[in-house]
Amino acid sequence: MKKIFLSLLMICSFLLQAQNERPFTGTTNKKAERMFGEALQAFTRMDYKPALQILNKILEEDPRFIDALMLLADLREQNDQLEDALNIYRKAIGINPDFQIPYYKMAYTALSFGEYDSASLYIGLYKEKNGNQIDSYKVSNIETRAKFGSEAVKNPVPFNSKNAGAAINSPMDEYFPGSTADEQTLIYTRLEPNVTENFYVSKKGSDNNWTKSFNMGPPINTEDNEGTVSLSADGQYVFFTACNRPYGEGSCDLYFSLLDGDEWREPKSLGFPINTRAWESQPSVSFDGKTLYFSSNRPGGFGGMDIWCSNYSKGRWSPPVNLGPEVNTPGSEESPFIAKDDLTLYFSSDGHLGMGGNDLFMTRKQLNGKWSKAENLGYPVNSFKDERCLAVAADGINAYIATERPGGFGGLDIWAFELHEKIRPLKTGYVKGIVYDARTLQKIRAQLELIDLETEKPIIIAASNKLTGQFLFCLPGNKNYALNVSCDGYLFHSENFSLKNQPSTEPITLDIPLKKILEGERVVLKNIFFDTDKFDLKPESKSELNKLIGFLNNNPSMKIEIGGHTDNTGAKEKNTTLSEIRAKAVYDYLVLNGIQAARLSFKGYAETLPVADNKTEAGRKQNRRTEFKILGK
Repeated sequence: MKKIFLSLLMICSFLLQAQNERPFTGTTNKKAERMFGEALQAFTRMDYKPALQILNKILEEDPRFIDALMLLADLREQNDQLEDALNIYRKAIGINPDFQIPYYKMAYTALSFGEYDSASLYIGLYKEKNGNQIDSYKVSNIETRAKFGSEAVKNPVPFNSKNAGAAINSPMDEYFPGSTADEQTLIYTRLEPNVTENFYVSKKGSDNNWTKSFNMGPPINTEDNEGTVSLSADGQYVFFTACNRPYGEGSCDLYFSLLDGDEWREPKSLGFPINTRAWESQPSVSFDGKTLYFSSNRPGGFGGMDIWCSNYSKGRWSPPVNLGPEVNTPGSEESPFIAKDDLTLYFSSDGHLGMGGNDLFMTRKQLNGKWSKAENLGYPVNSFKDERCLAVAADGINAYIATERPGGFGGLDIWAFELHEKIRPLKTGYVKGIVYDARTLQKIRAQLELIDLETEKPIIIAASNKLTGQFLFCLPGNKNYALNVSCDGYLFHSENFSLKNQPSTEPITLDIPLKKILEGERVVLKNIFFDTDKFDLKPESKSELNKLIGFLNNNPSMKIEIGGHTDNTGAKEKNTTLSEIRAKAVYDYLVLNGIQAARLSFKGYAETLPVADNKTEAGRKQNRRTEFKILGK
């Protein structure tokens, strides 16, 4: 529609000039002049076929009728016949070299298919002719973009893309890709023959290739349009765009749904203040599910579509905030994608300087919370065609793009490639696993908390899938984490991930067997910390200790023994004393925080009950532990 509107503006400009320069752009042939009015009306109604037929008859009557040639060139552009359009503009210039507008149109058209040097030449000729029919901003914009594109092509960035294959792509358009953090699930939008957008999903097979994609089906997909979707890092929930649904605030709004076993729950609207009477679309959710980025043309922006963000806290979404002039422009900014590092944002824009049309850009969140100046991802990631969406995996290297390139299946396809180093987000590790009953092996829907041990605050609160017991969390680097897993009727389970001095971790896979609450069962407290040869509890132990307090409060008749354990290095007498004093430190903390002393006891076991081989450091580390044993329920 934007292209058609521009063409109509250009035609008005042609006709205004024609009134003043009749011999140069018009015709003396009355029949041709009458038919031109009919052709212009048909073009305005978007009846292109009859408009083309009339124009061909006009040019048979008067081949030098420049206004008719210009309208014919516009028709060629509408059908992406850009070479034909350029030849027609050249013909118009041959008839009247002083007619200025064709030079601008040639520059605009050359820019549209990546002939940057030609675009620079033509816009220069337009200026030499003292062209004044076109807004000076548009002229300057072509000049700047042509120069940028020419330099970008001469200095390409590393880019080697591979089509995602027939399991995902088809002769139809596929776009807006997204994947889980482990890249085992890919979700995307397909434009189907009835001009309806639906979401499709593909899974990685045992051969590490994508399996045949399938329609998500109801209740996510409906007979109406579903436009863009953001899949959570663990694949357990989606945010998506849907139009014309009941209870919507406007034409297109944002919705979310949770995966319940292997079925998606009925979607719910995010409601106000996310959704308004304006157009909201293209959601992207952060790795922890607490920040939502989306595109909207709501009031208060910089013009066109802008990117906004909202934070989730205490069961509510905050009023969305515009990302500001570093990201948004008077043009349109769309398709935000927040990387798993929660710091790097990718998006599409036709307002920032690019190769022509929509290009992909990136920006990074600074320490002060503001975003850096948008950076073009470079050629050939961007091309003269529209690049509108990008998704990046947790490793910060693998990425997916939707684009129309040679070797595809037709239209827009999903392609995979590696981001070159300069435009990568920080690498983010992840931990995934399965929760199950330790005796029956039945999968369990358990509650999981990933806690920052320094702040004692939960970063992620989630649940394992009730059917598969699966869970997945991203692990940004430079923090120490506790993972607590709990379920009614079971002892809780804890894990520790020490990443304080490393930027990321390789993927971690866990099996988590939960034990029923039975007398004699033991639980290792993996987030109780002491300095070497010391017994003072370190501050980062508080999260685990408070978890234990909560567990005891929920089981008020339970009695437990706190056990301290060491490896086999050092004197046995010293290890016995150290392990007992450490167990007492935990005992004292529990009593101090309201647990009755009569329910507690403590004992130092030194190295007498190893759980691993003391011959290796990894084994010795496991043996140095604090645990509790149930003495009575």
